[in-house]
Amino acid sequence: MSDDDDAVFESLRARVRRGEYLDSRLGPPGTGGEGGLWRRVGQGPLRKVYFRGTPEYEQALASGELEPLPPLTPATQDAVRECEGLLGGALPPLLRRCYLELGNGGFGPGYGLFPLRDPSNADSVVEALKQKDTWPSAWQTRAGALLPLCPWGCGIESLVDCADPSGPMWAINPNPAPPGEEDVALFPQELTLAGWMRRWVEGTLQRPWLLQDEQTGQWRGATSAEYEPL
Repeated sequence: MSDDDDAVFESLRARVRRGEYLDSRLGPPGTGGEGGLWRRVGQGPLRKVYFRGTPEYEQALASGELEPLPPLTPATQDAVRECEGLLGGALPPLLRRCYLELGNGGFGPGYGLFPLRDPSNADSVVEALKQKDTWPSAWQTRAGALLPLCPWGCGIESLVDCADPSGPMWAINPNPAPPGEEDVALFPQELTLAGWMRRWVEGTLQRPWLLQDEQTGQWRGATSAEYEPL
């Protein structure tokens, strides 16, 4: 790993140790009459959702309203080897270390990284890699060593290109793409894995955004500057 990777990993490890490793957390049970977003877990009562980085989150954290997140269990060496076998190559060093030392998914951007392998979770990296041949035909030439990394909801995902040790980031966002043009929904981003993780730790990472270039009419991923107004 590079010095930059090491620094990012230590920042990630510190956040996991503090139990602040997800973008949202549930408050205590209550009624849904106080505004904001509320979620029901199973058959339980409604619980307010607090988003990391907001004043509400910081206040709820300081007052002890947020339940501690459970400790994470790292992935096994066997799960890493199976994943790398399906990829036909190694995971980027930073990602490999995150899975082996921090947790088998469940932390990080969006709804948290996918687990590498989990019999109780169909949304695992191993299962996703086995299903790559079902991707739209327009994506097959790009699929290569792309590894599904985390979901953001609404069909949006972040992926990392494992053919390059630096881990260039890619994304899927099918929502604004015109019907019949699935190829544009898969696009590269201006980030490496380390930069992507660093922004998440800092609270500045945005979910992948597909847009149509005003000058060329081509669909592409938003640049860093284009996220600024959001």
